[in-house]
Amino acid sequence: MESLVMYLLKANVVMSILFLFYVLLLRNDKSFKQNRFYLLFSLVLSLFLPLLPELSSPHFEPIQRQITTANPLNGLYTTIGNSQMITNHVNNAYVVVNQGFTRPSLIQILTGVYLLISTVLLVRSIIKVLKISILIKNTDKQFIDGIYYCAFDGTAPFSFFNYLVINKELFTDSELRQIIVHENVHIRQSHSIDILFVELVHAILWINPLLLYLKRCIKLNHEYIADHEVISSGVDKKNYQLSVLYNSLKVSQVYQLTNLYSSSKIKLRIKMMNLKKSPNPNAYKYAFVLLLVAASYLLINPLSASGLHKNAIETTQNFKKFEGYYAMKGRKGALIQIIATNKSVILKQLWDNRKIDFTATGPLTFSTKENASFTLQFTNDNAGRITQILAFGKDVWVKNDNYHLPVEVKLIAQDLKKFEGYYELKGQKGTFIQISSTSNGLVLKQLWDNEQIDFAAKSSLDFFAKTNPGFTLQFTSDNAGGITQVLAFGKDVWVRNNDGYHAPVEVKLTAQELKKFEGKYEFTEKEGTFIEITSTGNGLVLNQLWDNKQIGFAAASPLDFFAKTAPGFTLQFTGNNSGGITQVLAFGKDVWKKVN
Repeated sequence: MESLVMYLLKANVVMSILFLFYVLLLRNDKSFKQNRFYLLFSLVLSLFLPLLPELSSPHFEPIQRQITTANPLNGLYTTIGNSQMITNHVNNAYVVVNQGFTRPSLIQILTGVYLLISTVLLVRSIIKVLKISILIKNTDKQFIDGIYYCAFDGTAPFSFFNYLVINKELFTDSELRQIIVHENVHIRQSHSIDILFVELVHAILWINPLLLYLKRCIKLNHEYIADHEVISSGVDKKNYQLSVLYNSLKVSQVYQLTNLYSSSKIKLRIKMMNLKKSPNPNAYKYAFVLLLVAASYLLINPLSASGLHKNAIETTQNFKKFEGYYAMKGRKGALIQIIATNKSVILKQLWDNRKIDFTATGPLTFSTKENASFTLQFTNDNAGRITQILAFGKDVWVKNDNYHLPVEVKLIAQDLKKFEGYYELKGQKGTFIQISSTSNGLVLKQLWDNEQIDFAAKSSLDFFAKTNPGFTLQFTSDNAGGITQVLAFGKDVWVRNNDGYHAPVEVKLTAQELKKFEGKYEFTEKEGTFIEITSTGNGLVLNQLWDNKQIGFAAASPLDFFAKTAPGFTLQFTGNNSGGITQVLAFGKDVWKKVN
């Protein structure tokens, strides 16, 4: 999805640059055929230039490096390229298993809307072509010298491919000859192909307002070409201009996607007819296009880390200043460590000890070969000290110079035993963890998915996860020394509740009793998100229709079920007066309505 958005952005950038060059330097030039080629070339290049691979020649690195550094779009490319946050892998013990669906991101929603509008524009163009085809099909035709002359009443003369539609009774013989010569130019030079092609590009890059103007410029340039050919054939210029002006006043119906003899912009057409061609060739303007194309390519293809790892950034920059621990802003306990080497920096995720190597792409920017969208942008203060990192263009990690890895202390088995028990998440009834002791620490078991996490003590009441030092547990005791609750990640309160939790006991239901639960259920908070429940000989099977994952459930009562592999995952069914099932409550909070 992000690749598509990146492609559309780059295609629009190229198209805008090339078209603005036409507007500024070529629009009023009488090199009509060259201008036609240039406009079509701009569209083709806009579609295909973003698909070209990165240039890796060392001869271009200095230029490309300067453009990359100064490129105002570089940050935007990075932001759009981000599809996931660095913290996706953090082990959050307080997060309950996703109970229904993956919510689409904002960029996915906007991309869907964009593609829908593109489809509508494409269908609209197809309908226009069909209307013209039907009109031509219902006319009387005469085939002369490769052109179909179509007689039709009540419309302005126009051509579409090799069809010329005209009402001969509306024009004098002199006007008729001029119209036929004019439209023959459109037909012989296949101007209809240009029009349909630009309609296709408009459906793809519709968000760019310049495309509407570009479409008008292409059609107007067609008229310039045809007008020039008519006058060059020996037709009196003044009479021809009067004919064009006169017929523009009596147009009764206009068909889009056609080459129209009496088109709008009559003033511009007459002005261009009277404009004298410059005696000096303007080839230098078109030669400049090559430089423009090269600059456009470098603008949309900033130099990556792979292209910069040999340059002086590595040898002149002191990577030591980036070293240290960084905590994620707004997410207490999520920590990374930056380690400097001679030629790169290494990011170590403290929650899973994974290490990622980053190469410098600028004085304060780094990128990784593993994921081009995973970038690091460091920020420094006035004294040059590093204060934070921006990862993926949006996630802020603040440097913590006072942070030190916790030191494990040893507690005796009796001291560890008092922490054992079940804890319920405050404000989330039915969500439990279980804590048990080992010979050298504690084990936290998440009862919704049975995942276990080992903790070591750093004081008599404070513990840290061995694989993620940022994941902390802070226990609270009463006056008698008994444990009452635990604070996880510095914010989530779990209240000790040994009496509130009981491991579910499976009860047996008959096949007939289980049958009534079968059917499809829709999530009330997300229309179109479904689960399907089927019965087996000894329980139920829940199938998540968005990923086809299946979970087996056993009965705890006639209407209550628990997941066999994760007892914390519960289903509570609701029935009506006739005994039929109407809905199910998952995890004690998510309502799914039965739809069949």
